[in-house]
Amino acid sequence: MDDNKISEAFIEEMVDKVIKEITGKLDELDISLDYIAAALLNSSALAISGKQKALGRGASVTRGDQTRGEESA
Repeated sequence: MDDNKISEAFIEEMVDKVIKEITGKLDELDISLDYIAAALLNSSALAISGKQKALGRGASVTRGDQTRGEESA
């Protein structure tokens, strides 16, 4: 493609598309890490995710912080 044919709008569109793709992949990774943390801490991924949303990424999550959903029934 000739450099003269690449517009600023085209570049912005491509950057936005890449950012959207990367954000989606990071969200998938975060969910996966919540499940791994839940398994290691005998907690639930939902409890970990909820605590992070409420208190931020630095939220302290300890072993057995909240019981798993299936155990509380």
